[in-house]
Amino acid sequence: MAVVWKIKDRQWGAEKKHLECKQATSHPLQGVRERVLKHAEPSRDKKTKTAVQSNVVDPLSSVLDGPDPLSDLLGAPDPLSSRMLFAGSQETDKMIEEEVSPTDSRHKTWGQYRQHILSNFTTTGTLTFTSSFLQPSDSGVVKTQTAITERHRAQGMSGSERLRARLEQMDTLDEAGGGGNTVREVGGLTQEEFTHRLVALRKELTQAWHSDQRVKALKIAIQCVKLLSLSAPEHFYPSKFILVMEILDTFAELVHQRLKHKFQIENFEGENADLINLEAQETARNWFYKVASIRELLPRLYLETALLPCYSLFDPEEAETGLGRLSRMIRGLGDPLIAAYARMFLCRMGVSVAPTLNHYIAESLQDFLHALKQGLWPEGEADMNMGEDRDALAARVFGPPLQWMMQCLATRAHHSHLQKVLHQCEEGEGLGQNLLVSAVLATFPHNFVALQSLSITQLIAGCSTPGTSQHDLLCSLGRCVNQAAPPQSQHLTLLNAVWKLVTRIPDTSHYLTTAGVWLEFTAKHFSSLEVNTLLGDVLKHLGGECSPDHLHYPALLALISTALSHSTDPHSLYSMSNFLGILSVFQRDSVGAGAGVTRGVVASLLTHHPGPLTDPTLVQHLLTLSGALHDSINALTTDDERRQISQLIISFIRQVNFGHDFEQQLDFYVNARAAFSNLDSVLVALIQCVCQLGVATWRVMRGQHSGKTAAFVRACAAYCFITVPSLTATTTRLRLYLLSGSVALLNNCLGQGDACMKAAIKEVVEVASCEESEVGGQLTDVLPGLVNNLSSMLVATPDPPDASPPLYLLRGLTNAVRSHPWQKDTDIQCILSISLLHAISAATQDDLPYHIHSVEGNDSLYGGDPQVRQEAESLCSALLEDIVSHMQGLNGVQEKRCGPLALALFWCMVTWCDLSQPPLASLLSRTWTLLSRYLRPNSVKLTKEWVSQRSVQLKDQVLVQLVRECLR
Repeated sequence: MAVVWKIKDRQWGAEKKHLECKQATSHPLQGVRERVLKHAEPSRDKKTKTAVQSNVVDPLSSVLDGPDPLSDLLGAPDPLSSRMLFAGSQETDKMIEEEVSPTDSRHKTWGQYRQHILSNFTTTGTLTFTSSFLQPSDSGVVKTQTAITERHRAQGMSGSERLRARLEQMDTLDEAGGGGNTVREVGGLTQEEFTHRLVALRKELTQAWHSDQRVKALKIAIQCVKLLSLSAPEHFYPSKFILVMEILDTFAELVHQRLKHKFQIENFEGENADLINLEAQETARNWFYKVASIRELLPRLYLETALLPCYSLFDPEEAETGLGRLSRMIRGLGDPLIAAYARMFLCRMGVSVAPTLNHYIAESLQDFLHALKQGLWPEGEADMNMGEDRDALAARVFGPPLQWMMQCLATRAHHSHLQKVLHQCEEGEGLGQNLLVSAVLATFPHNFVALQSLSITQLIAGCSTPGTSQHDLLCSLGRCVNQAAPPQSQHLTLLNAVWKLVTRIPDTSHYLTTAGVWLEFTAKHFSSLEVNTLLGDVLKHLGGECSPDHLHYPALLALISTALSHSTDPHSLYSMSNFLGILSVFQRDSVGAGAGVTRGVVASLLTHHPGPLTDPTLVQHLLTLSGALHDSINALTTDDERRQISQLIISFIRQVNFGHDFEQQLDFYVNARAAFSNLDSVLVALIQCVCQLGVATWRVMRGQHSGKTAAFVRACAAYCFITVPSLTATTTRLRLYLLSGSVALLNNCLGQGDACMKAAIKEVVEVASCEESEVGGQLTDVLPGLVNNLSSMLVATPDPPDASPPLYLLRGLTNAVRSHPWQKDTDIQCILSISLLHAISAATQDDLPYHIHSVEGNDSLYGGDPQVRQEAESLCSALLEDIVSHMQGLNGVQEKRCGPLALALFWCMVTWCDLSQPPLASLLSRTWTLLSRYLRPNSVKLTKEWVSQRSVQLKDQVLVQLVRECLR
């Protein structure tokens, strides 16, 4: 016989239980801190403890004896950082020697110069390699028959004998580095083959050194440097210089480490210490004597420069003296290109051995400029592989050494020395002046360039010789004054002088790039009127190039971003005609799909706009641009790109705000729905915004709508009801139907609210029929929450006027749950049925637990009609029968699933049932038996305690008797 569900009357006032506030006597993290300290204290040192202390007093940790556990974790050493620090400490000395510490973000380290040169100076022609070590028959095995090793000293060789042996080796050393008839020349090498042979020589040098063949290592270094004596092909010479410098660095490092080892006499005591120190100095000077005996200038110059750090081991002053001497020795190199890179290497080594000196740098700079006046290479000499104009090639290959020398000078020279260099620019001519001005702008401090900006502008105007183009010089000057502004009295004069040069730039792309740099200066130091004037000149300059095929969208995007991000009053720009004219260029039909430029324009406008978007013209521009983004999506668009576009459009929609003009706001949402119909996430955002608009209207009217506002909120409800079906995800449709119906009921739009609730009930069946992948998770995790929200809303939703019998909407939801063919191996129907038992029982109370503002609930409409209670008990009895039947059908292993279901049913019966009915009391006792069997003892104990407390609170004798008899 089926059990009939009887609903008891609830007393909401008696069931209210106010929370009691109690004073805390212990810190909430006290126990956690004690456990952390117990495990972490042995491994922590004193330095770590002091490192995490803070001057700010934390109110939570102030009651503790020390810092809280989270702060303790901050003091623990990072194993990855420690390992990186240990690995990096081994190379610190070498990095200090190789790189200049930049004082400006524009300055490059030697490693950055190396990468730049190797990647930009390449050749497709053939190269010639001269060496006596890399022969075709050479196996690469290092021979040691003639080596003078340390074991000779152990065998009793005297000092004179060792000297004689070394002289014999020196006799075999050809100062020219060729070794007589053993030198071989290999031609027709590609760049890759040439590089491979240099790498092999570097390895052989290292092997020879470690096998005590130091004379052979010196010969290899000499022959590698001799490769720099041939400057052709000029466009590959910088890369060849870098490759040879790596070999030279390796050799110098080996020599320096050997001498450094000899000078370490801390472990020697007594009389032997002076002898060893004297011998170490003799060894060090012997290396310089070997280098001085080299006959040719170029190898002798490079090797002595590479060994300059060795002077620091016995006489640092000789290194400082040697810098000036070596600088003057470079004058003996006749080829300006070879001399330029030799000076570059000298300055690189000089900054490591004498960081405070700069006279040799200034001297090298003067010699460099003087060499440029003498001519770069003989007239008529041609390089068929360079593929570019000779002047342009000269500017490219002479740029790196000049900029490195200027950078070394700028980082350590006083402004007076820099002023002298600027005077050299004024006195220079031709390519030298062009390169010098470019180097000044690239390396000198921003504040110095800003003070001399007017004179530099005049120099740029006179740089007509091919080399660094005028627009590049103007861009460099603009970047400098954007970092450090010149005196305010010079702002207008400088801008007028520069803009005269900018307007004469013939190439449109170069013009727009330069205009973008100086637009930043204008926006920072002038008003929006000047910015608008400059943008007007840009539009005028574009002139006849307004067709979609010739417009330069990236450059125009940069102009918009610059104007918005740096303007002192960006809001006024949106009313400027020229700024809006730039925006009008980006029309939907003009922007290519996938170019990314339209996205950049929209992102820039949204990022830099101060506050909400209120200007209708600007909103229309953004709507058009966003529509172009939407239309650019096709079948090849990736999910991530689709998500990014959707998020950008949503940001735009949410930023539009016309204040209290709600009708204009709704018109915008209508236009947006038509423009973005293919993006579900955007439609979801639109529905949420319209619901927010309906709530805002309710707040303004305080729930008392006039005829106009009532029609407006009904239009909002209709907008949502029409838009939701176009969405793909069923769970999203269900949530939005529920949201839209709630807002409609709040505004007393009962017809629209009923329609939304009916549609939501239909969506429950759709969600139940979907696969779990479409739902976005497991059905048992998603659907119960949705049905709970819907049924809770239906408790306060009144029945339609023509509804018969009562509880029309709840009965429809109940039928939907009961009639759907659920899977046999799930408990979801049982879970949903228990949720409906709660909702139906609450909806039949004489006083509903909650109401919707200004909406009469079923308790007022039916006025305690017994038919409502009868209909509700009938529905609940049917649901209860389904629940009991399902639980009885769980056998074997599946019987364990009865525990959670029995607990949920037990709570529902205790809360809503009239337990004075014997069938219900008997069912409750059986339910208690099930949950006692399959739940954990702790959960059973807590349940019993809660029921006991509830029986005492409500003074329910039936519940007290139940606790006494059944829940034993």
